[in-house]
Amino acid sequence: MLVRLGTNCYNSGIPEDDAVRWTYYHYREEEKELLIRTTLHNTYEIARTPFGSKPCINPEMALAIATEEFMKRRYELRYNNQMGEVEYRERNTFCFSFKPITERVLNSIAFNAMKEGLKVWDRDVKRYVYSDAVPVFKPIEEYLCDLPRWDGRDRIRELADAVPCNNPFWRDLFYRWFLSMVAHWRGYSNTHANSTSPLLVGPQGSKKSTFCLSIMPPELRQYYTDSIDFGRKRDAELFLNRFALINIDEFDQITTNQQAFLKHILQAPVVKTRRPHGRSVQELRRYASFIGTSNHKDLLTDTSGSRRFICIEVTDVIDLSRPIHYEQLYSQALAAIYGGERYWFDREEEQLVTTHNQDFQEVSPLEELFHQYFRPAKKNEEGEWLLAVGILEHIRRKSALRLSTGKIVHFGRLLTRIGVISRRCSEGKVYFVVKKE
Repeated sequence: MLVRLGTNCYNSGIPEDDAVRWTYYHYREEEKELLIRTTLHNTYEIARTPFGSKPCINPEMALAIATEEFMKRRYELRYNNQMGEVEYRERNTFCFSFKPITERVLNSIAFNAMKEGLKVWDRDVKRYVYSDAVPVFKPIEEYLCDLPRWDGRDRIRELADAVPCNNPFWRDLFYRWFLSMVAHWRGYSNTHANSTSPLLVGPQGSKKSTFCLSIMPPELRQYYTDSIDFGRKRDAELFLNRFALINIDEFDQITTNQQAFLKHILQAPVVKTRRPHGRSVQELRRYASFIGTSNHKDLLTDTSGSRRFICIEVTDVIDLSRPIHYEQLYSQALAAIYGGERYWFDREEEQLVTTHNQDFQEVSPLEELFHQYFRPAKKNEEGEWLLAVGILEHIRRKSALRLSTGKIVHFGRLLTRIGVISRRCSEGKVYFVVKKE
């Protein structure tokens, strides 16, 4: 075997010292070191063919090996799983950050390889770059896995305290939301999403958006965005995989027609869509959690409920002067999650959020008209059981306004939300109300 190995190394142009060193390194048998050196030396001495004249691998294999050696020596490559693209940085330079691979970069790599004597085409470089020879890089997982042990200080609630507000439950609600965000980054649930989102409501200049950005550590801020267009549905769905935290800036600008899609995207546990230039629908992992800001208080318009939003009125400028120890901030979240602490909102917390959100519910003109001519009846008082269409008809006669029958379903939900007692009967759903004189 050693004779055959020595012959192949000689014919392939491998120096004798290298052949001996690699053979010894491979077998690691100290008692046979003299045998290895002697046999390979004699094989090189008695060889009759010119040195390196008969390589044991064909030219295609040699080119592949040389290309791989060139790429690993000159460049550091990784496939960014979050971005969905290959990134690179040159070795032995002052380029410390990774940049995305572009067509220009591919051509430059191919040209540099040609200058070193490699007979490669740009397609050869492209095959290597977009193959499994490039390792996968998961930035969020790597950041969380490299964190130190938590020192025991509650930094999550300290971060929440930077937001001046009158809600006594804000600290605990923010803490629960933060745990849910980190738990979903770690992939703890693929059947439920972090569907609850804080909404910071306050005047301009109160640093709401700056606070949202400050939640992300500097290493992960490229996976934060405050630009999402719910009118472009496929792009919005891809954002769930692409970004870790999405700030719905100017939340009150979301139109009524976009509310249904917003509800869908908040609670979607996975992303099922086709990537740009893709040929089939893929199931992508969701990373994104949501947070929002608004300058106006009456921003909740969904009559079916508001448990998905933690609305907080910012009463002063948010204090961001204190430095944030991000490693310990996220270590605390991981310690709580690994310790079995609940990271989802229970019914009691959801009810608390819903009750507090009443101050942020938009009062529609239809609701104002109802309160002008009716009030909800109490259980033990005299009132009337009326259909929603009957209540609307009474309002139309009294106000002389044109009210379309298309508002009946919406109006029924509105009556339920404001607490009007209802029941089912043969005519449909009736509501217990008292007419105002």
